[in-house]
Amino acid sequence: MWGKGLIEGMRVTWKHFWGKKETVYYPEEKLPMTERFRGGHLVLDEKKCIGCKLCAMGCPNAAIEVTVEVDENKKRHPVKYVHDLGRCLYCDLCIEACPSKCISWDKNYEAASYFKEDMKYDAVAECRGREKQ
Repeated sequence: MWGKGLIEGMRVTWKHFWGKKETVYYPEEKLPMTERFRGGHLVLDEKKCIGCKLCAMGCPNAAIEVTVEVDENKKRHPVKYVHDLGRCLYCDLCIEACPSKCISWDKNYEAASYFKEDMKYDAVAECRGREKQ
């Protein structure tokens, strides 16, 4: 059976040699991410967030810090939602723990940084910044 394996291997090699090339020129083109991709930043829908802090309690590495304030109607609103990418496991437990489903991942896989301070960001400030634009 030595010849049959060699022929099968050469057939696969020949098919890939003449097939369509799948090269992506990275800085100019980016790969589309799937729906189940875990990575990038946490995107917070501030209007849906009830300030329960279950996402911070569900995080095994304590990578999420939530500060909540209560308004005159006794409703809780997030004031600060800091996500530390350097400590995050991307385990998705914070998203699963959220009862109002206001947290999701963005599809940006470029999360590298030279400085530790750049790995922390405030999702509430980012959400408010998007509303102003």
